[in-house]
Amino acid sequence: MICIILDSRPEYLRDSRTPQSLLSMPLGCGTVLSEIARAVGETGCTDLRILPTFESLPDYERNILKLALPGAKLAGEDAMTSLVYEYEPSDHVLILDPRYWPAGRYELGSIIHNDDARCTLHGVAVASTPEGTQEYVRCDQNGTVTRIFRYYEDVTCSHIAASVYALVPLASSLAGLRFDSLPTLRLALAERAMLSRDIPVRPGIIDLGEEQGLLAINEQYVIGAASHDSPARYTTLQPRTLVGQHCRIHPGARIVPPVVIQDEVIVEEDAVIIGPAVIGAGSTIRHGSLVAQSVLASGSTLSAGAVVRHQAASGACKRESQASDEGVRPTGDPSHSKFQPIRGQMVGLGADMSAMQDTGWTHARKNRRSIYAAAKLVGDTAVSGIALILLAPLFLAAAIAIKLDSAGPVFFGHQREGRLGKVFGCLKFRTMCADAHVKQRELYAANALDGPQFKLDNDPRVTRVGQWLRATNIDELPQLINVFLGQMSIVGPRPSPFRENQICVPWRRARLSVRPGITGLWQICRDQRSEGDFHQWITYDIMYVRNLSLLLDQKIILATVLTLGGMWTVPHTWLVREQSEHTTVRSNSAEAVA
Repeated sequence: MICIILDSRPEYLRDSRTPQSLLSMPLGCGTVLSEIARAVGETGCTDLRILPTFESLPDYERNILKLALPGAKLAGEDAMTSLVYEYEPSDHVLILDPRYWPAGRYELGSIIHNDDARCTLHGVAVASTPEGTQEYVRCDQNGTVTRIFRYYEDVTCSHIAASVYALVPLASSLAGLRFDSLPTLRLALAERAMLSRDIPVRPGIIDLGEEQGLLAINEQYVIGAASHDSPARYTTLQPRTLVGQHCRIHPGARIVPPVVIQDEVIVEEDAVIIGPAVIGAGSTIRHGSLVAQSVLASGSTLSAGAVVRHQAASGACKRESQASDEGVRPTGDPSHSKFQPIRGQMVGLGADMSAMQDTGWTHARKNRRSIYAAAKLVGDTAVSGIALILLAPLFLAAAIAIKLDSAGPVFFGHQREGRLGKVFGCLKFRTMCADAHVKQRELYAANALDGPQFKLDNDPRVTRVGQWLRATNIDELPQLINVFLGQMSIVGPRPSPFRENQICVPWRRARLSVRPGITGLWQICRDQRSEGDFHQWITYDIMYVRNLSLLLDQKIILATVLTLGGMWTVPHTWLVREQSEHTTVRSNSAEAVA
């Protein structure tokens, strides 16, 4: 296999007059290129080529090849053509763009095996947003909202945010193909009608083309390296401070770990380095200089009193008061810096890494919920199993009545979203004609409820037996099978299809964090059935999730039995105590999720 690594000069390096590029930037105890070269070497690849996507400076080739595997070389614009003539058609070329760094350690072993020599594999990051959803609003000519469309990631159509790698078979007709990025390569292959397949990169990526991304990935590597035994060529100056070979660090310098200082670095008296930080090989930090939570490129020099905060710096840096166009730009007051905490955001996850640091209170709450969930699952399985045995005669009678009354199956299984959005077939006794779903669109104008629900007071699709089954709630009993299979619970939010769940993002998150139930707060507490009570549906579902407990479940089951399945309303204050701002159930849906 052959490997081509694309090299670029992100915006934060373009002010530097040194031959710095993304591949040459420090990464923990090495560089971005050395880490990729390690991963490439583990695959058995013997031909490593570097393709700069910018006009390289005179010293670029000499400096970059020192960081790569022995025998590595630069590739030109005709890289693919030369490979076609050098290798066999059965070989593959792996093309990597290190700007989009897989979250965590760089591993290639899982992507190099492609048995189909006709197909190109594209490793892609799926587009992500902080809320995990995209929303589109349609308005009429008067500006009135007529419809809202909401698309959830991993549920509806996903979009590509970035291309991470491409594994291309040389059996493809690659002669004459030129590219300077993975998107242009993808387009060129598509124009030649080449087969391809997209492979999502999980759990996500970090964009090293952004200064904050490089800081974030270095934070991971620095903390990891400083927490273990010193790697080869490094010694431990003090706990969690690693120092390379031939360094000169003045005893009067102050270093706050975790910090990695690479080879041949000079740190003068009164200089301060605050971690997590990486000082690239051959750098000089003059007396009185400050490096705080930053990455200093190899060969950089900080003038006396210079300050670098939350920055990936390269070149020469002077005092803050003497900022110039030469080298890096000092950042000044960190409160005005573009980059505040060194925390990266994963493209494809939309999740801040700081969210992974839970407090003890959060851990305790998670433990309580885990115990509750396990106890509830055991109880649900036992109760549903016993109930199915006792209700078997009723099931048989209902099945016979349904078959005698109308054509079609006994059970109706509608696709609903369960815990974490996993889709399952929610079972009910069939109460409508067999083609009810086809007729529903024709009846939307007569919908008696608000929100995404659909209900008619005198639905013409309901059969004679179905009316009786609905009036007695017997049509819901087959959901005990879903409970026994672990797809539902006795108590929980009403199981709903994706179409209904997309209306309110916080509501969706809350109700899909638990298993849906046969009965719940909304079923027994709502009091606006004739007016349409979507806002109450949101309120009671979120109220239930906020107050999960076995005692609350027992209260809801008892209330369901006493009201014959919610025939009349039970005040929610009898079941759960909520803070005053959450008890007004007649408010609109926005207030309900505040």
